[in-house]
Amino acid sequence: MLIMKHFIFIFYLLLASTIAIAQQSDADAAQLRQQIAKIRSATNWNDPAAVKKANEEIQKLSKQLNGGKQTISIDDLNLNNDQKEAAKSVNYEVKSSVTQENIVAIADRFFKRSYKVLDAMSKFQFDQDLKAAEKKKFSPKAVKNLASTGATLITFGNDHNVACVYLAMAVKELPADTLSVNNFGAYLRIIDSTKISVPVLLYANKLFSGSPVILTQLGNSYFELGDFVKAESYYKEAQKINPNFGPAHTSLCDLYISQKRLKEAMVELFKGVKGMGYPSAADKYASLKQAINDNAGSEGQEDASGGMPVDELKDAVQPFTYDVTEFGHVKMPAFPDCHSVEDWTIGGGYASAAMSYGKFMNAYMAFVGRMVAAHQEQDPIPEGAIRRNYEQERFMIDSMIDLFKIISDREVKKYKKTIDKITQQAYDANQLYLKNLQAYTKDLISCAKACPAPPAGDICNKNCEREFCVKNCPNSNQYNDMDKSAYNAYRSAFSGLVSRQIQNLKDFYAFTQPWADKIESGYWSKIYEFERKSLALGIVGSCYGSYPVAFLPPVSGCAGDCSIYSKPFVADINEVDTKDPKGKECEVDSKWVIHLFCCDASLTCEYFEVGCTEGASVSVRRNFGKNKSVSIFAGAGVEAGLGLAGASAKFGGVVVFGDEGSIDGGFRGSVSSTFQVPGPDETQVHLPGPNGYNGAESEFNLMVMGGLETEKTKNSVVGGGK
Repeated sequence: MLIMKHFIFIFYLLLASTIAIAQQSDADAAQLRQQIAKIRSATNWNDPAAVKKANEEIQKLSKQLNGGKQTISIDDLNLNNDQKEAAKSVNYEVKSSVTQENIVAIADRFFKRSYKVLDAMSKFQFDQDLKAAEKKKFSPKAVKNLASTGATLITFGNDHNVACVYLAMAVKELPADTLSVNNFGAYLRIIDSTKISVPVLLYANKLFSGSPVILTQLGNSYFELGDFVKAESYYKEAQKINPNFGPAHTSLCDLYISQKRLKEAMVELFKGVKGMGYPSAADKYASLKQAINDNAGSEGQEDASGGMPVDELKDAVQPFTYDVTEFGHVKMPAFPDCHSVEDWTIGGGYASAAMSYGKFMNAYMAFVGRMVAAHQEQDPIPEGAIRRNYEQERFMIDSMIDLFKIISDREVKKYKKTIDKITQQAYDANQLYLKNLQAYTKDLISCAKACPAPPAGDICNKNCEREFCVKNCPNSNQYNDMDKSAYNAYRSAFSGLVSRQIQNLKDFYAFTQPWADKIESGYWSKIYEFERKSLALGIVGSCYGSYPVAFLPPVSGCAGDCSIYSKPFVADINEVDTKDPKGKECEVDSKWVIHLFCCDASLTCEYFEVGCTEGASVSVRRNFGKNKSVSIFAGAGVEAGLGLAGASAKFGGVVVFGDEGSIDGGFRGSVSSTFQVPGPDETQVHLPGPNGYNGAESEFNLMVMGGLETEKTKNSVVGGGK
């Protein structure tokens, strides 16, 4: 029962002493906030002089709103640790003993001093109230009435001496009453008798050590006296008793600011607003954030946090009840999982992902346009009226929008780091493949040059091809395995990003909804629904933007299936028929091309050609088909590449020397295209496509004697070059 009475007294103490400290009623606080809001709306923030004046006025009003407690200069927050040294703590020891007799003596001294200076009316009223308390033999209720009257007078009165006689008399008559002693200690702090307030408040804490109000006031007194160690200890003790007691957090925030412990100050700022509000919280938050960002430097930019204590801030603003009920909120879409790198590259998965991102961004920008229009709408209110500002609610939503944007950006940065490693591994594997391919292609060309002319060199050429494929097939398979592994790692990383961003969406709505529910204004609620949805769409957009990641498709080792190549088998048999057999008819519309830098070697059923193109184009062609001849071409040529497509064109004169002694001349032109990928040193590498073909060519010859001839081929191009 005794504990319950203490609880009731302390509950009333919380209300009464908070009024005493704050020095204004709720109506006064609202009026001050309205004045601050009016200054903000009327100020031209592009005018430096107007900004300075507005900040000075806001600072004065904020000090009143803060109950006369010393406020920390916002300008101090903009100084980094190199520019201004953090305040150092002193050890303040109470000189007077903390006993009932000493506290009563202090109360008596202040009572006598104040009673002397009372005017006649105030003295008469006090005497009447004192007699009424005497009639009740200074019962706890009567003393509580004296203490409450003193708290009211310190709040609404204009002479602190009137309040003093009531508060001091309550202590003198019932020094064991916690409420009376605490209120008297609060009065001493208000009139700047901070040193004397310490033993009084220590005695109040001795009477009842479970009051966060008394502990916070003790912390405030030690803070003002420069003993930051004791101040922090009392603030934290108050927070242990009531983690949601706002003044203990806001006071600790100011203490941390004075010590340049900016990240810890930011956390306490959030907890203070969440608990009981914090005057000018938005200004202090902006300055703290700027100072933290400046001190963080490149390290803060690396993880997108700007040095902000993101995880601690998230813990600080967690709602009392986590409600994930859907309120028509933005939801994360399902991103299709493309299972194979072939489907993602050749099958168009990447292209469709990029198109989806573009479509989303178009919709998002349209939404932003509508949000801007909503901000510009004017809410009609009666003339002379001031719109309710919802300062604390808006600050909490604004700061949580800021916080969850940092959280979302941090997730994307981590994801991009992972993707950079994955794509680098894929690139390194591709470079190794191309390096090997170039070496094998060089060997192939050397081998082919050493072969005799067909038909005697046919077997030799086939062996050259076989040796090329025996080496390049494992090279291709190794690259393909790495390519698929890298792609699967991307799929896993993206799935993880989406899962985490879905949770961030849920957290964001759960954290902000309680504050949004408190905004009853149609104007402000509409504005902040736009703001919340904009952030939610930004989180979704981060997944859209992270979805398209480019990969190269798998490659094939040769013009055809590598498995068809095997070691030659020589049969030692009796001679039966020595006539040359007729070979199979080759595909007259196919060409095999080895491209190396600006030169290439081409082989069809009819001819073998070697040429180079670098602005000018020259080539020599040996036709060993039906029309055996040697032709020399000289002209101009161009090559161009766009993404995965390459194209070339050649035009010029040609002279044909027939094996039978004929000579003909004329004009030759050709246009070709091929599939290619970027190679080292700004080169392009041509990779065989499905069925061995990855390009096409169209050629015409207009000869003096032979007339017009046209030829179209499907090409299998390997190698690389400019």
